[in-house]
Amino acid sequence: MTLSLARRRLFQTIAGGLSLPLGSAGRAATPDDWSLYCQRFVASDGRVTDNGNGMQSHSEGQGYGLLFAQAFDDRATFDRMFVWTEQTLKRPDDALHAWHYLPDASPHVPDQNNATDGDLLIALALVLAGRRWGRSDLIESARAIYAALRAQVVVTVGHRMLLLPGLYGFSSSNHVVINPSYYIMPSLMAASDLDDHDIWQRVIHDGLDLLRQGRFGRWNLPPDWMQVTNEVVTIARGHPARFSYDAVRVPLYLQWAGLLDADLRSGFMRYWNAWGVGGMPAWVDLRSGMTAPYNAPPGFYAVGIASGLLDMPGAGNVPFPALAASSNYYSASLTLLSSLILGGLAYGVVQQKGAF
Repeated sequence: MTLSLARRRLFQTIAGGLSLPLGSAGRAATPDDWSLYCQRFVASDGRVTDNGNGMQSHSEGQGYGLLFAQAFDDRATFDRMFVWTEQTLKRPDDALHAWHYLPDASPHVPDQNNATDGDLLIALALVLAGRRWGRSDLIESARAIYAALRAQVVVTVGHRMLLLPGLYGFSSSNHVVINPSYYIMPSLMAASDLDDHDIWQRVIHDGLDLLRQGRFGRWNLPPDWMQVTNEVVTIARGHPARFSYDAVRVPLYLQWAGLLDADLRSGFMRYWNAWGVGGMPAWVDLRSGMTAPYNAPPGFYAVGIASGLLDMPGAGNVPFPALAASSNYYSASLTLLSSLILGGLAYGVVQQKGAF
């Protein structure tokens, strides 16, 4: 599917993209879900806590939280999250954000490196909220994030324009390391609307090309981390050769943007349908074929349903996981995001302008 055709189809199928979306497969995103998420993972000051990692916080988590708050029209929580994010994580010299906060460390933010996915999620949430509530200040904050990302983490390697996972630590003299799940396609499309259109369109195009070339193992899946050397794409050295907690988001972000075509979907479908209901492992090694000795959390099943991957006998009756089934932040975030994407959260960002 070409990008232009994908955009036309998206624009034609938007229906109240800024209203509270409903899920499918018998599961709706409800205000009670949002209340439960806040109760479990959002501190009173707006900090989204990762209870699976020592209650630390990430720019990624703040981005997810901001997206959810605007989807549920919760301005008060959105404002608290945004104030905390800007006061605590924003880097002093640009519009990007430090990637994590450690509550028991001094200083709490020991590393000023950013995480590109966190910045892309924050920027998209700002655009959606700005359009929803008529706040141009949020749109301008998003525009500044996109401009800073373009200037500092977009690089050219061989014939590709690629998105580094962070400002530093991912490039050397002869290769770069890429995280495929950091290509949050709806946010990249919003960047092409608000910032340099041609450059961001190139990043999207080359990112799709990277995903097509960077598939490995029996299942033909992207790894959590891949390495690009000139024109060659491999599993990144120094990282586990796994399709796991990072790369599981790839089909969801493609589906969200209307870019999960039959070719890209095929490997994901084989993998999601290979294990039976409840038997999917948390990871698979793309070199050895070894699988995790423990099952995937509920959020992985939510991703599969929202991305249209489940095609096993009776899969149409597979219930969408209840948010309460996810006791940790990451699985709950995947579940809530998947539920919202099922119902049309995507592309309120372009509804008014029709840019895509």
